[in-house]
Amino acid sequence: MNIGFVGLGMMGFPIATRLLTAGYHLSVYNRTKEKAQPLLKRGVVWCDSPKAVAEKSEYVFSMISNSEVLEKCASGADGILHGLPAGGIHVDMSTVSPETTQKLAALYESNGKYFLHSPVLGSVPQAAEGTLLIFPGGPERLIARVEPMLKILGSRMWRFERAELASYTKLLCNTFIAGMMNTLAQSLVMGTKAGIAPSVLLEIIGNSSMNAPMYQTKGKTIVARQFTPRFIVEHMLKDVNLILDAGKKLNVPLEGTEAAQRVFSEAVSLGFGKEDYSAMIKAIERHADVVVK
Repeated sequence: MNIGFVGLGMMGFPIATRLLTAGYHLSVYNRTKEKAQPLLKRGVVWCDSPKAVAEKSEYVFSMISNSEVLEKCASGADGILHGLPAGGIHVDMSTVSPETTQKLAALYESNGKYFLHSPVLGSVPQAAEGTLLIFPGGPERLIARVEPMLKILGSRMWRFERAELASYTKLLCNTFIAGMMNTLAQSLVMGTKAGIAPSVLLEIIGNSSMNAPMYQTKGKTIVARQFTPRFIVEHMLKDVNLILDAGKKLNVPLEGTEAAQRVFSEAVSLGFGKEDYSAMIKAIERHADVVVK
C-alpha cells in the first residue's frame, strides 16, 4: 500500500520509519530534505510538497509543529487536500487546537475527502518502539480503515467520534505533563535551597503513592544536568498556550496551568527553548540562585 508522510521531525521520523519497516511504500515531504535522507536511502520517495505526497497516496499521515503550519500543509495551495484522491484520508498526529481540527474535518468532507485527528501520547522511545497511546477522532468507519497502520504505531487506542474531541483529549494529557513538570521543578529547587538532597526527595516520592515514572526519569536527568531534548521547551509552551485558549473558550479556569505557562515562557526568553522541556527548571533556579545537581 502506498501511503504518505508529512513532517519528519523528532516524532515524525521514527513514526514514518515504523511504517516503512512494516512494509508500506512511503512518499514523504519535510521542510528540510536533509532529515529525510536516511529514509530515502531505504527507497522512500521524496516529494516537493504535501500535495505531491497526497497525489501518490490513499492515506497521508502528518506530524506538524503547530496549528498554523498544519493548516498550510493541509489546505494551502500545495496542501494535502488538493492532492488526495476522492475518499482518501489525511491522518494528522500533531498537537494542535480543536478549532483547527474541527475546521479541517469539515473542509475535507465538503471536498469528498476525509481528515482524522489522531494525536499521540509518548515520546521518541515510544514512537520508535510502537508503544504510543493514540487518540483517533472521526467517524468509526474511517478509523477502521486506518486502524491496521495505527496498531503498528501504538499499543493502545481510544476512539472519539469527532476530530476535535481527540484534540481536547491530547491537550488534557499535556495539562498533566505541564503541571507535573512545574511541581517537580519547584520541589527540587526548594529542596536544594533548604539543604535536602534531590536524590533523597526522589527516593521518598518513589516509595509513595505520589510517584510517577516522569518524576523519576526527569528528576534523574535534571540532577545529571542532561537536557538533551525529547520534547523541547518551546513546544511545551505552545501546548500550554493551546490548553489555556481551550479553557477560555469553555469557560474553565486553569490557574495551575497559568502558573506553569509563566515558567515555560520565562525559560524560552532565557534561551532554553530548544532544550528538553525539563530545562524549564533553569528559570526557577535563576530566581532561587541555586542549581539542582
